[in-house]
Amino acid sequence: MLDWYSIDLELGGRTVLRQVDFRLRSGERVGILGPSGAGKSSLLRLAAGILKAQRGNQQSSFRHAVLAFQEPRLLPWCRVAENLEIPLRAAGRDPATARCVAAEWLERVGLSEYARSWPNQLSGGMAQRVALARALAVEPDLLLLDEPFSALDPALRKTLIDICRDWLEQSAAALLCVSHHPGELVGLVERFVLLNAGGLQTFDAADRAPEVLAEALHQTLMTLETSLP
Repeated sequence: MLDWYSIDLELGGRTVLRQVDFRLRSGERVGILGPSGAGKSSLLRLAAGILKAQRGNQQSSFRHAVLAFQEPRLLPWCRVAENLEIPLRAAGRDPATARCVAAEWLERVGLSEYARSWPNQLSGGMAQRVALARALAVEPDLLLLDEPFSALDPALRKTLIDICRDWLEQSAAALLCVSHHPGELVGLVERFVLLNAGGLQTFDAADRAPEVLAEALHQTLMTLETSLP
C-alpha cells in the first residue's frame, strides 16, 4: 500500500503538490490526469522514491516499484534484448533465464526480430514498446507509467493496453499511469485522479459507462487547459 497524508512537494522553489492525501492499495489501478505542468510526472517520481516530499507523512509497503518514463531511455550501448536482460540480471535472474524472459517479452510486444538491433535503429514507437516490455519483465509490485502509449498508433496502442491489462490481472500489481488521453485508460484503471493546482480530485471509473466517463474527463481537462494563464 502507498499512503500519503498532507504531502507537500516543492521543486525549484515552486510548490508542485500541496496538502495531498492519497492512498493506493495493492492491486489497485489508478490513472493520473491533469493539464500540462500540473505535476503528474513529479507524482510518479514521488511514488517511485526518486523525489522526497518536504512535508507530510509518506509510507509505502511496495517492495519493487518500476517507473517507465515518457522517453524510452534505452541503453544506447546495449542491443534491444540486452536492455531487457540487464535489469532481469540485476533482479537476480540467472543469464539463461534472463535471456528467455527477454525473448518472451519481445515476442509479446511484436519485436522479436529486433532483439539484436541497436536502440538507434528503432522508431520512437518501437523503442517505447521495448521500454514497456522491460518494465513488465521484471515483475514489479508497483508499476508506474508516464504516458507509455503516446507514440503508438491506435491499433498498437490497444494491443499494448491489452497486454498491460492481462499482466496486471495475472500479477496483482498496482498501477499508477499518467496520460493526457483519458479514453485510452478507461477499462485499464479502476479510478482516475485529476491533478490540478497541486491538489487531487478522484473519479471512480465504475460509476459511469466508459464512453460517458471518457468524454466527461476529456471535457474537464479541456476546461482546465484553457483556464491556465
